Amino acid sequence: MGTRAHLDAQALNRFAGWALARDGKDVRIEARIDGQLVGSTITGGERPDVERLCPQYKRSRFCGFSLEVPFDAIPADRVFDVVVSAHPQSPLLPAAKLGTVRMAGTELVAKLANAPRSDITGPFPSKVIDVVAAMEPAACTDLESVIGQKAFVEALIRVLAVPSLRETPALADYMRYLRAISAHFATVDAFFPTGNAASRAEAHDFHGKPNSVGEIISIAHQLYVLKSYGIDGDFAEFGCFKGFSSAMLSFACSQLGVKMHIFDSFEGLPPAPHSGYTAGDYAGGLEEVQENVRRLGAIDVVTFHKGFYSDTFREYRPPQLMCLWMDVDLELSARDLMVVADRLHPRASLFSHECIGEMFQNGEIITSPRPDNPIPPVLDKFEELGRPLTGRFMLGNTGALWPRESGIPVLAFEVLDDLLRKLREILPRSF
Repeated sequence: MGTRAHLDAQALNRFAGWALARDGKDVRIEARIDGQLVGSTITGGERPDVERLCPQYKRSRFCGFSLEVPFDAIPADRVFDVVVSAHPQSPLLPAAKLGTVRMAGTELVAKLANAPRSDITGPFPSKVIDVVAAMEPAACTDLESVIGQKAFVEALIRVLAVPSLRETPALADYMRYLRAISAHFATVDAFFPTGNAASRAEAHDFHGKPNSVGEIISIAHQLYVLKSYGIDGDFAEFGCFKGFSSAMLSFACSQLGVKMHIFDSFEGLPPAPHSGYTAGDYAGGLEEVQENVRRLGAIDVVTFHKGFYSDTFREYRPPQLMCLWMDVDLELSARDLMVVADRLHPRASLFSHECIGEMFQNGEIITSPRPDNPIPPVLDKFEELGRPLTGRFMLGNTGALWPRESGIPVLAFEVLDDLLRKLREILPRSF
């Protein structure tokens, strides 16, 4: 039985907690910044809860404290640590460290809350880039490369590690969204029907979840980024199978106030000689998909368009689109749906589930026409529109594409994954 103490709460310049010494006397509480004493007080506040916890200590009922550090002792323009410790009156009893609190001065808090526009375009939300640029401008100089993106994440984590700075609205909104989609996507992955009872022997479509959470969360992240830059338009999914990605992405759209369109025959793939597929592969009935999205997604934001693309777009013209996700397997399907290319915002993003890493070489997309390759018709159409595409490989079979000159780049999956992992470490109760 020695010195016991606990720091319960901290807000602005005030600290509260309790401390007990074996000799039963009051305990002095000290706060230090850069090794300098900036505030002290003596225990004596009533704490019946601690009395119940530690009845063997004398005066355990009166062990509480509240300590205020004068504002003029707090650095106004930087991040600093406040070390709070408990010191018994007897020199024979050891002191106890209650904790080290990472804080930011009021001027710095105000600076980040009102961060000026940096006019930097990158694969992170616009206002988040502004905040980091106001704190660590060197971390925002290269947001195209994976190395530069990782440097940005490190700087962002340093900001988020300070409670008063992570409350900055731009950061809090971003964190709330990442937490919401991470939790929802994990739930969908856990409970979405896995098997495809209608699959024929040795067919490709035996599994009801043909893509991964990692592939889909990259799309959801880009939707937030596009919205942050004021990119208007709806989101479109081409080829939904059983609705696994639809359940996740409809939820993301609902969080952002974005309308979602799902285009599918709901009868499987059309005939495509020499493609390796059979007509009817990847069939998910409309009612089946709607029920999956209703149970595990956000069906209120979704409009379903039933039919093969060659029929659907004979007369129908979609609204302006901010982003497009295609999992269509076939060259002819991609050619049929590319009539919507001019409906995509000039800064829009495209994601396709028919990509391999070798396609993406030094900013170029290198691939050859084949019946089972949907990418060449996409590249050709955007060349025709005067918006040639660049992109990067993401994960699994998913690649991201965007107009080389006007598009907003997509965050590398390994960087997004690293960001989410670090957030789980510094915000364990949230992620």
